[in-house]
Amino acid sequence: MNTILSTLFLSLILSSNLIAQSEFITEEMTVASFKMGSMESSVYNYFSENSYHSRMDFSFKGKGIARLMSRDVDNGTAISFADSTVVKINYKKNRFTKQSFSEFLAEKNSSEDEENQSDNNQESDANEDDSDPIVSEITEIINGFESYKITLNNDSENKQFIWVTAKEEQSVLVKTMKEKIAQFENSWGSFNINFSELGMNENAILVKAIFTDEDGSFEYNLKKYSSINGIPEMFNMPKDYKKVKKLKMF
Repeated sequence: MNTILSTLFLSLILSSNLIAQSEFITEEMTVASFKMGSMESSVYNYFSENSYHSRMDFSFKGKGIARLMSRDVDNGTAISFADSTVVKINYKKNRFTKQSFSEFLAEKNSSEDEENQSDNNQESDANEDDSDPIVSEITEIINGFESYKITLNNDSENKQFIWVTAKEEQSVLVKTMKEKIAQFENSWGSFNINFSELGMNENAILVKAIFTDEDGSFEYNLKKYSSINGIPEMFNMPKDYKKVKKLKMF
């Protein structure tokens, strides 16, 4: 009898954990300063088994002639794999667009083709960085996560540091959903870094990044990465928002 009760109790615990992992939320913050001005952004992401929601507060303050480009943005995205739709929301203008996956990708690919054609007419003078990364021997707490510091570059003109989790791994739900939505939307925190090549867990989580050079500075911070029950109200779109065919997001 005790064995049966223990088995049932364990099953309930495992079941509740699975339910808790069926929804996830992240919060990312980015600040940057460069010759033309400075920017700040906060991005909130909600992941479930069949949907993805994001909301971004973005602010750019231009310098000199770039002051004309200064702006504050409050945008959102909702991607549903249940009905194969992409919704883009401009919370400041109270407007939104709704497209099927095929409509959205056709428009996106057309725009990217034009950009690629323009880029191909420009020569790239980027130099590869041959320096070997240095992983710290001890951990430190960064944004509430036990982390290792990795020095990618630390010369006088170019400094690159990242911090990744020592033990905590990416949520399977978040990792899977990011792969599914990659064709629709790229996250501000999507850094193309292979942690396994650095001798780290390939599923480690990037929690902080600092890059500085003669052109400016960039800092990324992961503030939240946790399971959640129910989509937060901040992702809800008011019912009185107007649906439009085209929406200027920036």
